Amino acid sequence: DPRFAAWKEDGYTNEMILYEYTKQAVANGAVAVTSLLHYFHGGLLEVSKKNNSWDPCLKRPLADYVSESLAKGWQNVVPPLNKSPRALFQIGGNIFRRGRATNQLFENLLPKLKLLVTVDWRMSATALYSDYILPTCGWYERTSTSLLGSTHSPFMQVNGKAADPLYESLSDWAIFVRLARVLAQRAGERNTPAYKDKDGKERRVERVADAVTCGGIYEEEDEEGVARDAFVNCGNVEPIGWEAFKENGIAPYTNVGSGVRCLGNACDIKVGEPVVPLTWHVQKKEPYPTLTRRMQFYIDHEWYRELDEQLPTHKDCPTAGGDYPLQLTGGHARWSVHSDWVDDAVMLALQRGEPAVFLSPQDAERREVRDGDLVAVYNDVGDFQVRLTVSSAVRPGQAIMYHSWENYQFDGWRHFKSVMASPLNPIEMVGGYGHIRPDVVSLGPGPNDRGTRVEVRKAA
Repeated sequence: DPRFAAWKEDGYTNEMILYEYTKQAVANGAVAVTSLLHYFHGGLLEVSKKNNSWDPCLKRPLADYVSESLAKGWQNVVPPLNKSPRALFQIGGNIFRRGRATNQLFENLLPKLKLLVTVDWRMSATALYSDYILPTCGWYERTSTSLLGSTHSPFMQVNGKAADPLYESLSDWAIFVRLARVLAQRAGERNTPAYKDKDGKERRVERVADAVTCGGIYEEEDEEGVARDAFVNCGNVEPIGWEAFKENGIAPYTNVGSGVRCLGNACDIKVGEPVVPLTWHVQKKEPYPTLTRRMQFYIDHEWYRELDEQLPTHKDCPTAGGDYPLQLTGGHARWSVHSDWVDDAVMLALQRGEPAVFLSPQDAERREVRDGDLVAVYNDVGDFQVRLTVSSAVRPGQAIMYHSWENYQFDGWRHFKSVMASPLNPIEMVGGYGHIRPDVVSLGPGPNDRGTRVEVRKAA
């Protein structure tokens, strides 16, 4: 790639070059920022536009900021605004549980889709709305490993197969090999062996199965072979061999690797010693991947100056959802392991068995509601019904909902995130300023929910 040599000539470090690759991939539309799908095709942006007064710090209508950002090419919406999404594959996610203002997604995004496919091992909320569900097997029904190395853990881990997949479930690898084969077959049957993508590059659909399986080296039943060869060719773990890796279950990381999620730690790793990030910059004096090549706090960008965010600054929470007295916060649920077992009978038996909102005794008394009552939580964006838990651990003016509940656990499937407006901060649409450009994991609009304004009353 001639870009690599040019960047090296300009003094770019490997860290900077990796970020440039990812930022250009987003700019070219090769990688999409998922939250932009929610905002522009799922109706969340219109909610923010209609309620511009939520944020007193905005100097002009939100629509002006959005139009300017898109006109200057700072953000890239996929699919573009003149087209609607037609097919959505939900893999390793749960958009209709995780998405904020879920009622907006149902009203705006879902009708646009002609095909919704979910790949999951359980019947999630998104799966229940899908046209097709491709059942993947559980973690210990196949052998796999994750190459998304991170210094959050000192080890890479392997999941060893302990049982065969149940019923019609398959490994993720087998599912995608089968899909690739069918795509190649249909391309031949329809006499459409190739097409040109938006950049004019020819894509040979008839060869997609060969590309996925590396010319048939890895067949659909050989997910262990894929995991094995990925591991033995990985350059940032101790080379202990595949069989030893399976026996031990772990292999220590020896460096941060070259992944965009971990290279930014910018440090050497010594097995058995603490990880201290940014030592490449502090000790080796490598430049930071910023516009100034230093650790940069001041952002001299026109929007940052306009919105008084050129330096890190505190701003009170906007009245997202409307001017209501309670601020809805949340946290990670204790009895669910993310959302994977949120509807498991054993986990539900460790708590009250259904979703609950937590209020302080003072706020409950003021609203004449008691512990165990069915209450309605509402604002200008949406509403839902839930059981009340009164707790002295909650401060007055606060309401708490823990994160993992599925839509079908609420009355009428009205999820608690229906009230979360997730207002857009224009700063998140900025680009064209050195390192302040969107890449695959950051610097695009992010959903938000903490501090959403709500009111609570006893359900009718």
